Amino acid sequence: MASTDLMIRKIDVCFGHLDVDGNGTVERDDLLGLGSRLVAQFGESPTSPKATAMAAGMARFWEELSRAADADGNGHITPEEYRTGMLGAFVEDASGFDRAFLPMAQAVCALMDTDGDGTVSRQEFKEFHRVMRTSVENTDLAFDKLDTDGSGELSVPELLDAMRDYYTNPDEDGDALGNWLFGKV
Repeated sequence: MASTDLMIRKIDVCFGHLDVDGNGTVERDDLLGLGSRLVAQFGESPTSPKATAMAAGMARFWEELSRAADADGNGHITPEEYRTGMLGAFVEDASGFDRAFLPMAQAVCALMDTDGDGTVSRQEFKEFHRVMRTSVENTDLAFDKLDTDGSGELSVPELLDAMRDYYTNPDEDGDALGNWLFGKV
């Protein structure tokens, strides 16, 4: 399967989210640190069930990502390794998202859904994007695009579908909902 320019841009955006320490590579500590920042942003105790699920999801994602992307086995994933690994693990392997990414995505959605009502409000979405270092403009654009019924909230299943689409769909159709998860790419 050939990658598309849009897919590469989406992958590069996510590399920036994961390189928490800004050293140009992604390591296990980056993922665990990102998980900890999300837990703290949503006011969860580090030992709560939501925090435990986040840590487990991040650890599982790291294991799968390092297996797919760390070509030289040094524990540091470069942008090039990340692109190759993400394309192989999620775009070319239809089962990759469910196996490696879904537990982390579900944990993120559970954190965002602070009141457990099955929806994510605009404010909850903003808190997530604040940790991801998404601009306010892109955060607002992303929410507006994903909130197709204008209700002011996103259902967790819709959000999970958007996450799946963002990370697995190489289609250049700029209007695919998942393409808007982080705003304009």
